[in-house]
Amino acid sequence: MTTDAYKEAKAISDSLRGAGFVVYADQMSSAVSEGSTGTEIYMILRWRLTSIIEDGILPVDIKVKALSLHRYLNDVLEA
Repeated sequence: MTTDAYKEAKAISDSLRGAGFVVYADQMSSAVSEGSTGTEIYMILRWRLTSIIEDGILPVDIKVKALSLHRYLNDVLEA
């Protein structure tokens, strides 16, 4: 994963949209506009990724990307 969480979130959102998971894609893309600080945006992304990762029908490649970003956000937020 790149260290640019915003670009990675956008890439995941695009992949979700392409796979037909429009609601998840919208949730990911709206996180940036909903947060007022970087930390808040990271927390929103982490929360939404948790729900996305738990979806049993998510394509494996998207799930791998989502897990990678989720781990990164956990590490940054816990530092």
